[in-house]
Amino acid sequence: MFLSYSAVPLFAFTILLNFFFLYSPIESAINGMIYDTCQDCLASPCHANANRPCISRSDGGYFCFTCDTENGNQQFYSEDECKKGCLDPKWSCNCNDACFVCIANDAIKNASLANCDLPTKEDLDVTCV
Repeated sequence: MFLSYSAVPLFAFTILLNFFFLYSPIESAINGMIYDTCQDCLASPCHANANRPCISRSDGGYFCFTCDTENGNQQFYSEDECKKGCLDPKWSCNCNDACFVCIANDAIKNASLANCDLPTKEDLDVTCV
């Protein structure tokens, strides 16, 4: 046999790592669902009922994202939505990846907020072709 005994487990590990990378439910810090087709995404409760956008992915699929509570802090899809839900003057709305989070002003400096990466208008205006 030409392959050494250490090459076979390394090859298997590489295959598993690629599988987990490709099919991981974690897209980023954003929560949501992945769909194979645009029509599936647009028909999903995430888009149809919650009015969340379907964003095209680089692999040809679509992703409907939601802004779920993270670390006990409620997140919102837009800054306006956040301001309506964040009424305490000791709290403020801050961008956290593709969402806005309502967080206490004295906790902002210790918060681990992600860089602001809001979806563009082109991302949000998905139409199936």
